[in-house]
Amino acid sequence: MGPMGRCESLPTPTSLVLLGATGDLARKKLLPALYDLYVARALPERFHVVAFSRDALSENEYRTFVRTHATERARTKDHTHLDDFATCFTYVQGSFDDRAAFGRIKEALETQDTRIGICASKLFYLAVPPSFYDTIFEQIAHTRLDLPCTMGEGWVRILVEKPFGSDLDHARTLEDKLSVLFKEEQIYRIDHYLAKDALQNILAFRFSNVLFEDQWNKDFVEAVYIRLFEQFDVGTRGAFFDGVGALRDVGQNHMLQMLALIAMERPDALNADALRSRRAEVLHTLRIPKKEDVGTTIIKGQYRGYLDTKDVATDSKTETYFALKTYLDDPRWEGVPFYLEHGKAMRENLGDITVRFRSATHCVCGETEAHEHPNFVRFSLSPEQKITLRFWVRKPGAKYELLPEDLVFDRHKALSMRGGAVVTDAYEEVLFDALCGDQTLFVSSAEQSAAWEYVTAVLGVWHDQAPVVYDKNSEGPDSDLIREAHEQMTLSS
Repeated sequence: MGPMGRCESLPTPTSLVLLGATGDLARKKLLPALYDLYVARALPERFHVVAFSRDALSENEYRTFVRTHATERARTKDHTHLDDFATCFTYVQGSFDDRAAFGRIKEALETQDTRIGICASKLFYLAVPPSFYDTIFEQIAHTRLDLPCTMGEGWVRILVEKPFGSDLDHARTLEDKLSVLFKEEQIYRIDHYLAKDALQNILAFRFSNVLFEDQWNKDFVEAVYIRLFEQFDVGTRGAFFDGVGALRDVGQNHMLQMLALIAMERPDALNADALRSRRAEVLHTLRIPKKEDVGTTIIKGQYRGYLDTKDVATDSKTETYFALKTYLDDPRWEGVPFYLEHGKAMRENLGDITVRFRSATHCVCGETEAHEHPNFVRFSLSPEQKITLRFWVRKPGAKYELLPEDLVFDRHKALSMRGGAVVTDAYEEVLFDALCGDQTLFVSSAEQSAAWEYVTAVLGVWHDQAPVVYDKNSEGPDSDLIREAHEQMTLSS
């Protein structure tokens, strides 16, 4: 396991401190992922979880909670290990501003160390809204939970969810506090999209095929279009989302990381330092927007009915949709537009990256045929994971005409035909790699800072801008920018 093959087994006894142990993320993602890893024997042999939440539950009640939610969404259907898995959990009740509660976390960890006769490694997972990070960092510092074992191979690491901060200044403030407690090699900033197999396949596709990498630049690429559409609306997350917005929630992390993978230079090696350095280089070249870009190359949208959502301000200008047209101030990509579009309450769930190549300079086309024959490469993330290559062939018949055809690599079908397993869940990858100490699929401080610099600039220029309203179950707001992107990127026949 592990995308880069950093380690195959985890010999070090480990305790996971799960902060936010009864929240949505724990229920829907982390408990199922941990159970799948447990059944696959991919966790350390001596593995324990200290689950922390404000809910008043006994340890047995929390273990019942674990058994219920671990199997609801787990990939494995083998429930014979469920009771053993539940015994791996100790429950500590308390709030994040309760210093005594963090003392109880420390006692639980020490009790486990005494039971196994060794100081276990510690992995802290902050499965909580980022607004609590500041308080949690202070509590960890006060109770000295950041201290590793004094002897042996034990380590301490921390996993933080996105968005890390609300703008560049806030992110830097949090970084300063976090860096007092942990070194960069101990910090794992999660962007679970990086763990998606389809995104990792971009590296293989680009850098392992001579057919493409030498043409992956401004001389051959005309435009790049990145889309992430969600059918669901904000739902019951009004209080959280209204203070964050779509750009911070999805743009600052998922979409800019997708852009970085498409535009990065070849890494010197297949390791975390080389890959993260190349991604950061791209993000530092993002062209900073100006006020006059709003409404033309920057579109801010909000679905109709958002203001009626519980815990959303009645005059909220928070975006549920955005579309951006940006450029990289880099010789490789000079003049190539990168379109980014994301929205909630859209007509379909969709995630993909489309690269449009320029039409051949000299085309052997039909006599009366206009020469507009671009090639496309599309990396699809959802609802299917596949790579599609659009090319041109002669249409059968007496008359010479060109016809578009698609060459498709479907990851799921390929695995099924070869008897392989279903694509590993992204959170399994995240957890396993953090336990391994492989930071490849995690965001570095340099990447995060560069992404926040660009996003903070966008937030600044549209701060007072009222969002364009669009209907639910639609294709988003009507705009010349998106029509332009769609015209360029549609793989039409």
